Amino acid sequence: MKTLIFLMMCAAVVVWIVLTLRRKPSTQLASIDAVIPAYNEGPCIAASLTNLLNNPYIHQVICVNDGSTDNTPAVLDALQREWPGKLVVVHQSNTGKGGALMNGVRRATARQVFLTDADTRVPPDSRGLGYMLADIERGMDAVGGIPSSDLRGAGLLPHIRATVKMPMIIMKRTLQQVLGGAPFIISGACGLFRKDVLLAHPFSDRTKVEDLDLTWTLIANGYRVGQCNRCVVYPQECNTLREEWKRWRRWIAGYAVCMCLHWRLLLSRFGFFSILPMFWVVVLGIATYSLSWGRAALAGDPVGVLYAVFPLIWVGVVCSIATFSAVFHRAPALVMLAPFSVFYVLLAYAIWVTYGFSSFFTGREPVRDKPTRYAVVDDTGASAA
Repeated sequence: MKTLIFLMMCAAVVVWIVLTLRRKPSTQLASIDAVIPAYNEGPCIAASLTNLLNNPYIHQVICVNDGSTDNTPAVLDALQREWPGKLVVVHQSNTGKGGALMNGVRRATARQVFLTDADTRVPPDSRGLGYMLADIERGMDAVGGIPSSDLRGAGLLPHIRATVKMPMIIMKRTLQQVLGGAPFIISGACGLFRKDVLLAHPFSDRTKVEDLDLTWTLIANGYRVGQCNRCVVYPQECNTLREEWKRWRRWIAGYAVCMCLHWRLLLSRFGFFSILPMFWVVVLGIATYSLSWGRAALAGDPVGVLYAVFPLIWVGVVCSIATFSAVFHRAPALVMLAPFSVFYVLLAYAIWVTYGFSSFFTGREPVRDKPTRYAVVDDTGASAA
């Protein structure tokens, strides 16, 4: 079953690439306002904003300091003095990410608004925003890009995550676009919206996954939501098991809560092909692992347990996927690390069992996590520290 799903995703990606290969990026430069919420982002905010400020598609950058308690306000004020007229800095009391985003959106003057996170690197010399803008010009109301991984200064866990992350996001969301009519999410790290759409249906903080909640709200209200595989950005990843657990816990509990909030969508084409498959794959995976581990344990077969965790076919598949990632990131070691990506599969299953299913019925979510940021340099070579 999983092999069939994987082959379907591969076929969908190939077809989609062939159909969209001739599309050109928009020629409308300086036509997008970028909005970035920031809460305690001192180590990385300057580099992220500098990259955006140097991007030819950006008209202005609006950064909303959401009550930071570190040096974020000082960093922003200093950067604003370097970019008068193009960088708008807003200081406010803490409202939550949704409130900070909307405060920035309301100050935008461009018709299109690009939303990203303070830790995310958007290459200034990339035409990715141009391809997203071209989709908006063709009639889309909102377009999501691909959140890859920023491996500069990252530890072991981010490299393991990067082995299959980007290829799998491309495959899954492309398949969702083709079959379900829209990707299941426009990631908070990379989304381009018509401003009037966001004003009509603003972000809220009723869940800890405001990007997922907004995406499903737009789809429920008939807006056209698309996926752009040619815009890749690079958010930072978690470097510790504790932070990774908290982040995945928020994502999974939030996904379950959104399924409850948007239950009518589950009965639609989008629900059938974009929302529910991800849930049923988890259920199938938990059942499959439980049965295979149970049989091996009852038989007293440690080799069988190890094979259940690392089946040879699966190892071959993930190493093949990681080859693409290794070439893209120029990091050959990703191929060797690929089998350990099973950690994230098991992590997701464990969190679904511990938090996900209960969140669906109770509507409760854990408190929002805040990963530790690390200093990088922007693409012009200037230090962010």
